[in-house]
Amino acid sequence: MRFHDWDLQLAVYLDKVRTKPFEWGTHDCINFANKVCHIQRGTGFADNFLTEYNSPKAALLKYHHWMKETGYKDIIAAVDDRLTRLTTKYPPRGAVVAMPSDENEVLPFSFGVSVNQYCVFVSHEGLLFNKPNDGFLFWSVE
Repeated sequence: MRFHDWDLQLAVYLDKVRTKPFEWGTHDCINFANKVCHIQRGTGFADNFLTEYNSPKAALLKYHHWMKETGYKDIIAAVDDRLTRLTTKYPPRGAVVAMPSDENEVLPFSFGVSVNQYCVFVSHEGLLFNKPNDGFLFWSVE
């Protein structure tokens, strides 16, 4: 496995937020995945979207505004346009991950990042580690 300069920064960031609970607008799924993308390449995939919202309602309004402003049909189309979609069951470390979610109040997916054999997501109790499955979508950030 190849070591990247950002690997240590990613490990430090994950350790820092390991027990940090979900918080709209600062530590939600899009902010988390965008921050990991930023660690790897200096820019995130949703930098222009992540502006002031602090509730599910405000996030939903922000999401609809972003889709209307950019012309994307949905969040997946937006990420596909900004990152390279991977067709694999085992994404590389640092890949952005989307997991279908019925519990997400704003998006039909929860976003996270691939770390070794797990995909990491933000939860109300801190980071949640899941094995990837067939319903997950993956994007390379390199």
